[in-house]
Amino acid sequence: EYILLAIVIAAGIPCFYFGTGIIARRFADRRAASFIGIGCVAITYDDGPSPKQTHRILDLLADSGASATFFLIGDSAIRHPDVVERIVAEGHAVGWHSKTHRNQWKCWPLTAWRDTTRIPGLLRSGRTKATIYRPPYGKINLASAIAARWRGLPISTWTLDSGDTHPSIPSVRNVVRRIDADGGGVVLMHDNER
Repeated sequence: EYILLAIVIAAGIPCFYFGTGIIARRFADRRAASFIGIGCVAITYDDGPSPKQTHRILDLLADSGASATFFLIGDSAIRHPDVVERIVAEGHAVGWHSKTHRNQWKCWPLTAWRDTTRIPGLLRSGRTKATIYRPPYGKINLASAIAARWRGLPISTWTLDSGDTHPSIPSVRNVVRRIDADGGGVVLMHDNER
């Protein structure tokens, strides 16, 4: 009897811990899916800021008159505050992408909590304040879901992964076709130096 109870408890804790994250992800996916079919495209960049790549992207966005949301990693933002300032000065939104970009399914709860809550001062107030959270790799657990809620940051995901970090990068034409077929969406891209 006690062994069965111990097994149920031992299995139940991880299921609850990760299951809560899966449910939080589902709600965020629904929010992202609200862009589908209405003809709107949200351009998003993860993993920056980068001193070279982010400036190139900002130049392209300025040339096309488009705006985007940049989900910034805390350690990179601290190293490159001038890039963060330029993002905001040019009218783009800032999102939080964790302090160190840890996969929330592969770390201890306290580590997930710290990585989600340790927003540097630069991204906590003023013009450069992060207003939304995207978990690294799209993975979220109970600790990071509660941490994002505690910080008052809604969780954001995407409807289309552009594939810009895949070994074989898809053509821009194929990505655009998919957006057209969906009638809009939230596009995931990256502005790191990979």
